[in-house]
Amino acid sequence: MKTPLVFSTSPRGDEIARHVAQLLGAPVHLCGPGRIEAAPLVADAYRQGAPIVGVCATGALIRLLDGSLGDKMSEPPVVAVSADGKVAVPLLGSHRGANALARWIADGFRGFAAVTATSDTLYDFSLDDPPPGYVVANPEAVRPLMAALLKGEKLRVEGLSGWLDLAGYPVSREGSQLLRLTESPAPGPGLLVHPKTIIAGLGCTSRVAASEVVTLVEAALEASGIAPGALAALATIHTHARTPALVEAAAHFGVPLRTFTRREIDREKKRLATPSATVAAAIGLAGVCEAVAIKAGTLIMSKQIAGNVTCALGRADTPIDISRFGKSAL
Repeated sequence: MKTPLVFSTSPRGDEIARHVAQLLGAPVHLCGPGRIEAAPLVADAYRQGAPIVGVCATGALIRLLDGSLGDKMSEPPVVAVSADGKVAVPLLGSHRGANALARWIADGFRGFAAVTATSDTLYDFSLDDPPPGYVVANPEAVRPLMAALLKGEKLRVEGLSGWLDLAGYPVSREGSQLLRLTESPAPGPGLLVHPKTIIAGLGCTSRVAASEVVTLVEAALEASGIAPGALAALATIHTHARTPALVEAAAHFGVPLRTFTRREIDREKKRLATPSATVAAAIGLAGVCEAVAIKAGTLIMSKQIAGNVTCALGRADTPIDISRFGKSAL
């Protein structure tokens, strides 16, 4: 996610804006008369596709957008928050997580999110904004499917459907509306949703380039019949946490880079498919990429080597909670 724009338009909202910025890990901009001008900030953030959170009246935020609205499938989340933090209103970007962002902000202040999208009021979430751990591969298929459900049709799911049942969706084996939950990129009918169950474990030398990492990970995913959207994270040893090539590769795939300590990696030495005496002699570990990949659960592709980087793939049975998988590289 791009760094959100968080701002207030008057001193009355400054404290809440600071808290929101802290929640989102973003800088805060204190705007209004005699202070920073908000309009250029909003226009620039919208143009870049960055989430926008304004602690101000909804009308004020709408005016700041100044008619620069684009396609609703690609517009960024835009949320207005009341000066006391009790109400968060998603104005734009429900297809890009605005409703979830509003709920998350509101929860932080024990308030409520004023969500008005029909699908979000009937169900716990809209299919164009699924819960963490899932990603929609063909968002153009969401609207006709949701329209059919609102008319009384039922949902037929290929894959585990419990998360949809719990959200209130009418799931039936005889449903007319198909949802395919799979790691495969294979095109086909219905709505395609990828569970983020795959970890790409990486090892590298100091000479590695981001292009090498990206090329090898893409090749590994393709050879395994896995869509890039099913990738939950890149993972490596903690000493490579700030290796520029790995950081850039993670940004390319839109996933975090997670790390494990030497001790955590060494615990997996008996499970490695291709332990290396050369690597063991050099760094005291039988391998890195397979060891961190297997932390997901099952090793589905053993070590692949290309130039200055190695890659292995691991799979979890259910979407991976990244906050509990290793540690953040940042």
